[in-house]
Amino acid sequence: MNGRNSRNPYKDLKGKKNVTGENINFYRTKKDYSVQQLSDKLIMLGLDLHRQSIFLIESGKRTVSDYELAAIAEVLDITPNDLLSQYTNHLKEEKYK
Repeated sequence: MNGRNSRNPYKDLKGKKNVTGENINFYRTKKDYSVQQLSDKLIMLGLDLHRQSIFLIESGKRTVSDYELAAIAEVLDITPNDLLSQYTNHLKEEKYK
């Protein structure tokens, strides 16, 4: 960092509890999965993540754990980095301002 402590990259979250919800929604709809279908696939994989929890994650009202993120990415045929890339790019931009 450049020594300025006034920067807070988390301020851009605007009260959201995760940085991946919008991307989860994007990739889920890209695969043409409903929230229920994603939930069913996650349950078949061994992760008990119900429709309401997915809705809350996608809307930024619930945190998402690392193992949930990994399972969601697996079901959507993407990597966890695909879900995080937008925010990690933002952090890199902040780092070099």
